[in-house]
Amino acid sequence: MSLFRLGIITDEVSQDPAVAIRIAQQYGLEALEFRSADNQPFHKLSDNRIAEIAAMVQEAGLVICGLSTPVFKCRLDAAQEIEEHLGILKRSLDIAKQLKVKRIRGFSFWADGEFHLKLPLIVEQLRRIEPLLQEAEVVYALEFDPSLYACNAKKVRSVLDAVNSPWIRGLYDPGNDLWDPDGEVPYPDGYNALHGTIDHIHLKDAVKTEEGVRGVAIGRGEVDYKGLLQRLSEDRYCGYLVVETHYRLHSQLTEEQLKRPAGSDFSAGGEEASRECLDSLFVLLQELELLNGTARS
Repeated sequence: MSLFRLGIITDEVSQDPAVAIRIAQQYGLEALEFRSADNQPFHKLSDNRIAEIAAMVQEAGLVICGLSTPVFKCRLDAAQEIEEHLGILKRSLDIAKQLKVKRIRGFSFWADGEFHLKLPLIVEQLRRIEPLLQEAEVVYALEFDPSLYACNAKKVRSVLDAVNSPWIRGLYDPGNDLWDPDGEVPYPDGYNALHGTIDHIHLKDAVKTEEGVRGVAIGRGEVDYKGLLQRLSEDRYCGYLVVETHYRLHSQLTEEQLKRPAGSDFSAGGEEASRECLDSLFVLLQELELLNGTARS
């Protein structure tokens, strides 16, 4: 087993949670992260269906380590959209309470202007949700994304420092940096920018080509995963490392699918690509001697 706490985002494997659970068991993973299931965003599932899924996860000996919500993937200047996303947040916090999940993933609004000029408005909206997070005792893990104002780790750190809340922390996804319009180096630069604020980590990899950025299996792209994994071990990182495959063997995910991943079209071909990612990740861990014979407690 890995010295790290490993998981996978379920809809990168399948829209059927049972398939993702089976893969997690086969690879000895500890956790699952939910984003969509049954061809619906997770926050749109009924309480009964969520209870069924939770029972399946528990029976399999796994945990749910987070909810990948789309909160604040909306326009900063659109009050109605923000209110809709506050509704998604409240529903997601209700689900988190039901599942005893202590983390949801969220964002920093679609980019439409200069980051430094919009930063006070972004901070204002995040401070609005802080009381909801505190009441629910759930962390908002802020992820950088190339289509958002906080498009890299450095900008997420600026947001986190300005908000200054224990309930709003960083989600580090080194693979996302390969799409960063500012060209941030995933590791060590991105990691160093967020160091000390990281609550959660997603793993994906990609290569830059003349046709654009293309996803590949973890460790076969341009992220220095050997350096990162060794550093995480040295820093005694105790959070989760969650595979977010984000590529397919026989097709390319569209820009829209990468921006708004969900549903059967997105998940098609995900199982074989996710197996390849997990195989490659475990090879890296073995080479770095970051595997042991027992599960991490």
